[in-house]
Amino acid sequence: MAPRHNDRQLALLLKNDPARGLEAALDRYGGAVKVICAAILGAENRQEVEEAISDSFVALWKGLDKYDPEQPLSSWLYGIARRTAMNRRKQMGRTAPALELTEELPGEEADLTDQAAAQENARLLRQAVTELPPPDKEIFIRRYYLYETVNGIAARLGLPPKTVENKLCRGRQRLRRTLMERGVIL
Repeated sequence: MAPRHNDRQLALLLKNDPARGLEAALDRYGGAVKVICAAILGAENRQEVEEAISDSFVALWKGLDKYDPEQPLSSWLYGIARRTAMNRRKQMGRTAPALELTEELPGEEADLTDQAAAQENARLLRQAVTELPPPDKEIFIRRYYLYETVNGIAARLGLPPKTVENKLCRGRQRLRRTLMERGVIL
């Protein structure tokens, strides 16, 4: 069964039987959501991580009316998890540890061909990001993985916000070229 079809079934289960739907969503995506929350909040903050995981799945259930079934449910949920963890981190008044680009997101079911292609594309993306020169790499990770604001990144790195914006724009262009050269279809 294709992952999007499974996503539609899971979304219907969440709507029609929330208890079973949340249990199924946790079984399927709980590992990946935990990795995201722990990367942003720090694995040592177990209680905060667990609360962020719970809040992410509750937000998934409550926000189902906003979900586009043409998109992977996992991508939507992972975005929810990132935002939830970032908001919790702000409440904690702490800065996040650097996100490890080598971290794999476990728990996603897909057919072997799609899974192999997705893993290879993810590997190529991680490799391309790690090849960005400093401070571009850190700017890119802080903006697109940790969802920090341009002004926040600029303040943290002592750069003008316009410089950060320019580096993000050039970094996206560089990544697009690099990935296309390596066979990733964008």
